[in-house]
Amino acid sequence: MTGKKGSFSFVLVLAFLMTVFLSAGAEAKEKKPLKIAVVNMDTLFANYHKTAIEEAKLQKQAELYQEYAQQLAESLKKLRTEFITLRDASQNAALSATERENRRLNAADKYNQYMAKERELKEYSRTKQAQLRDEQDKMRHAILTDIKKVISSKCLMEGIDLVLDQGARTPGDISSVVYSSGALNITSDVLKTLNAGLKAPAPSKGKKP
Repeated sequence: MTGKKGSFSFVLVLAFLMTVFLSAGAEAKEKKPLKIAVVNMDTLFANYHKTAIEEAKLQKQAELYQEYAQQLAESLKKLRTEFITLRDASQNAALSATERENRRLNAADKYNQYMAKERELKEYSRTKQAQLRDEQDKMRHAILTDIKKVISSKCLMEGIDLVLDQGARTPGDISSVVYSSGALNITSDVLKTLNAGLKAPAPSKGKKP
């Protein structure tokens, strides 16, 4: 009986010690220092090679839209000139009444063509501007998703608990991060990972005058 009692007591002591050990471990884990890093999202977005590549595609598309809009505008200008010529001719007293009436009818028809072309130009411009804004929003979302994935991966690998955006501004246009040690900044590392395998785009030649 004494042996069983001693064994039982040993088990209780061991269980108690294990409980104390686990509690201490949990407490130590809870007191683990918070590891914080900072990045500049504006810098990452602007210097990610994919940003320039996608923006160049959007610019090319915008130029094609603008080219067609210019063609419509030239057609509109031509129709207006033809309408004015016919309208003025319909009021020419040197012409017969029949000829003036024919010119008036032609002028009315040309005016209707002019108004239809004007509506076409306005609708085309409105539609394409909305389309470009939508494509730009999708592009921005895709690039930010890429950036966040790289940051998340780095955080998991290095045990970083929190990342702050150094480029963020408060409503009063004050930097949301007042101070941070340079050692905390992971912008360069993230940018290097983002651009790995991507060819740097050629320098922009600027917009045509």
